[in-house]
Amino acid sequence: LQIDSTCARYWLWLNACYCVENFEKTVCARDSKYWKKEIVFFFLSCAYTTLNVYQVVHLIFETFIFFSSSSFCCRFAPLNKRLQFKMTSQLRYICAALAFMAIASLVLAFTDNEPIGLEGNRPKVQLVSSMYNHFRLPRSIRPQKYTLHVITHLENPENLTFVGEVAMHLIALEDTSNITLHALNLTINSREIILRNLRAKESEQKNCVRSTEINTYHGYYIMHLCEPLRQGEEYILTIPFSSILNLNLRGYYRSSYVDRASNQTKWLAVTQFEPASARYAFPCFDEPDFKAKFVVILGHHNKYTALSNMPLKETRPMADKKDWVWSEFEESVPMSTYLVAYTVNDFAYVTSETSLKNKVQFRTWARPDAIEQCKYAADVGPKVLQYYEDIFNIKFPLDKIDEIAIPDFSAGAMENWGLVTYRETALLYAENVSSLENKQRVASVIAHELAHQWFGNLVTMKWWQDLWLNEGFATYVASLGVEHINPEWRELEKESVGNTLAIFKLDALKSSHPISQEITHTNKIEEIFDSISYKKGSTVLRMMHHFLGDEAFRAGLHYYLKKHAYANAEQDDLWMSLTEAAHKYRTLPKTFDIKTIMDSWTLQTGYPIITVTRDYDRKLAKVTQIRYLLDTIASRDAERSCWWVPLSYTTQTEIDFAATTPKNWLQCSGMNEPVTQTLKDMPDQNEWIIFNVQMSGLYKVKYDERNWNMLIETLTSDDYRKVHVINRAHLIDDALTLAWTGDQDYDIAMRLIEYLVREREYIPWKAALDNLRDVNRILRQTPEYEYFKKYMRKILTPIYIYLGGLNVTDEVKTAPHTILHKELIANWACRFEVDDCIPSAQQYFKQWRAVPNPDEFNPVPTDLRSVIYCTSIRHGNEDDWQFLWARYKNSNVAAEKRTIISALGCSREVWILQRYLEWAFDNEKHIRRQDSTFAFGAVAHGEIGFHLARDYLITNIEFLHEYFEPNGSELRRLLSPIASQMSSQREYENMRTFCEENKELLRKVEQGVQQALETIKINAQWKERNYNEISRRLRSRLVVDEF
Repeated sequence: LQIDSTCARYWLWLNACYCVENFEKTVCARDSKYWKKEIVFFFLSCAYTTLNVYQVVHLIFETFIFFSSSSFCCRFAPLNKRLQFKMTSQLRYICAALAFMAIASLVLAFTDNEPIGLEGNRPKVQLVSSMYNHFRLPRSIRPQKYTLHVITHLENPENLTFVGEVAMHLIALEDTSNITLHALNLTINSREIILRNLRAKESEQKNCVRSTEINTYHGYYIMHLCEPLRQGEEYILTIPFSSILNLNLRGYYRSSYVDRASNQTKWLAVTQFEPASARYAFPCFDEPDFKAKFVVILGHHNKYTALSNMPLKETRPMADKKDWVWSEFEESVPMSTYLVAYTVNDFAYVTSETSLKNKVQFRTWARPDAIEQCKYAADVGPKVLQYYEDIFNIKFPLDKIDEIAIPDFSAGAMENWGLVTYRETALLYAENVSSLENKQRVASVIAHELAHQWFGNLVTMKWWQDLWLNEGFATYVASLGVEHINPEWRELEKESVGNTLAIFKLDALKSSHPISQEITHTNKIEEIFDSISYKKGSTVLRMMHHFLGDEAFRAGLHYYLKKHAYANAEQDDLWMSLTEAAHKYRTLPKTFDIKTIMDSWTLQTGYPIITVTRDYDRKLAKVTQIRYLLDTIASRDAERSCWWVPLSYTTQTEIDFAATTPKNWLQCSGMNEPVTQTLKDMPDQNEWIIFNVQMSGLYKVKYDERNWNMLIETLTSDDYRKVHVINRAHLIDDALTLAWTGDQDYDIAMRLIEYLVREREYIPWKAALDNLRDVNRILRQTPEYEYFKKYMRKILTPIYIYLGGLNVTDEVKTAPHTILHKELIANWACRFEVDDCIPSAQQYFKQWRAVPNPDEFNPVPTDLRSVIYCTSIRHGNEDDWQFLWARYKNSNVAAEKRTIISALGCSREVWILQRYLEWAFDNEKHIRRQDSTFAFGAVAHGEIGFHLARDYLITNIEFLHEYFEPNGSELRRLLSPIASQMSSQREYENMRTFCEENKELLRKVEQGVQQALETIKINAQWKERNYNEISRRLRSRLVVDEF
């Protein structure tokens, strides 16, 4: 019997434990006859399973340690002396047996004359530390093509499995005596591995696998060969494999849904391979720069449908399985393993009807009960695809795109070439149920994933450190795509400001990271799927688009995509193409190059704050830069960072907010030291100046007090609209964050935001309330919260009334931008008890509860449901909560279920919240694994729920770690809402101790841990520095009758 040494060890210890139990029982019974037989059986097992000299010695040593350890002896410590003496004598049998076993095993090992290296021989499998331990695969072999057969078993819910075989066409780039590839959690019978030279005849002796080795740390499966592979030769490596369809939402996994007609659970199988999970589904070279072609052949029962990246080539019956078929797909274009996709399901689909010129077949798939919700996605997809073909000037290379909504899905969506997978919330839109915000999200996610078909699929990053080349581009280009198909949404404006403001906060942490970050292990990849890669990547691309101009920017992208099509690239390749275009179109001086400029943004952490100091008499302005940090104790000067900053600006007389092209640059010296810039011809002393027109650059601006006063004077007058809406949002954000860090007085910030009583646009309000949310979280735990609430009511009441409260007017229905504004204001108004917000919300909810069939008819306005549900639960009772929970369980619309999940966490009943936390991580309670963090966050953001969520996290960290494994990075979603509400040194110390004690469990979220701790520290600094001042300012800005 030849088995891997881990199995041998488990077999050994199983027998050992059996022996020990009988030893204890029989010795205690003063009868030692029986257990001696168990010792003999134990060592026979050892002999039977031992594979080589190393393992013999190692296992015998472990056994000796086991029997001589204090833990073994301690089990019998209470025995009387006579019994202890009896035990000592019995242990002599063990020592003698050990010595005999060691000698016998060594003799057997050295006298084993069975020849090795022949095809029929049994290869040895070792689970030991590999000689090769680098985090990247060797470069000695490259795959050219995979032919993948997979049979999926969905018929028995108790045994959902797959079996398969992969044939890899390899080319040896250098001589090598082993093949190292990736395979994890797969059962591989190494005796059935076949390796042959393509030049060899069938009758000739094939090469063989002498032994195999597993490196679990890196996920390597290493085959040591009987004969070396020769440089330039081509080989076919065939490996059989099998495994279960796992529950982990990665690799090849199971998902399910309940058919509403039959009330039966239906199963499906689907893949999710990014970033490094193809290795869980089949043996492969699972790194992005090992591109190859794929032929996927799926075996399944004929009642199911099979889909993959490429169009279906043919379906043929299985010879040996009745009612089973093989679905074979056309050979793919060259692609990385993380983009391979396939699924077996019983879904329905909608075909897009389009007259667009690209002629790509477009189908949108979902479970049959939700097929009507596919129509919007089916309409949007082809339009966006056509737009991308036009702006990139490169045709989409495949003949079809399938988009499919998966009930259980960890990511938002996945851009697999030709088979794009989505969460249901990201693809399905139900008319009269889903909100406008849901609709915009569907459009945005589709646009994001289709942008990946060029940025990520056609041209792929060489390694994950340049993930932003995929995600940053897809994020930015998606906003262009949505703006093109729905300009009335003003998506580009909203998305650009939202991304920039998010980065202003996250990237001001010392624990942030560069856009391009070194990755030295696959378990670190998932941590960089964050706002830095997506939103900062998008923001710096937008900045580059502005300073290059549209023509040069698009030309540069075209050069890049054409040059590296079906291959891999790194950011320097992009810089080279964009520099070429910039110089061709003369949008950048010949002395400038994109690499010098953009490396300062992608290779450094953070962003600058520029200080503008005006000399009003001489019409000059001195402009300097330094990294902006929220941590006010840390030294900004010590950062020694410098950025190439495009300086755009306009004046009160000029008022040209379309001029986003830089008028000057802040540059860096050869030693990466900032160079101060003195600008001439500044405006007159009674005129303001505004830098960073339309936030076209990623930097904050600190003005002198005189300039701020002139800006406030304009904003608080009827002329406030003369300042572009994006710059109004920028001024609000700068004023509030600079006050937060003590860079300027809170008086400036509070005077500025009081202009909001005039403001009628969404974006400035969003900027203000995002900043005030952080203040709210800290102050609500203090006695001064009373005055903050009154101040917020003073600011919110005029806009709440202007927007019609919770009433849905015809004007709101026809103005998409107003709908988002109304939802934002209503959310804050109900929280701060503005006007009739709470009773109006409760009345809507009461009406819903009164209808005969609440699952079929809901009178609550779709775009205000999140506000009305949450408010009604916050001020409601257990019956209200149970009513909404029942609606959650019965809903057929994923977006509605997500809205309800968040609302259920708004309760202020401790026992309800405690129960809800338990249910959030209980698979039997209807909340899917992918949604558990949303339920937790909903509880954690409440003033009462925060304490319960914090304690739940601390008490159950081991369970939560196990629950999310192997997706351990999900734990950061639990840390963030907890840390954001902590604001004392004691809380910081407690959290730091907790993280240190559970360091191993939090190893996959080290960056998230550091950011959480830094957030608490920053909150504590603000409270110590600003609490008294903000209290005084709040009181002074409220009139006497408001007290």
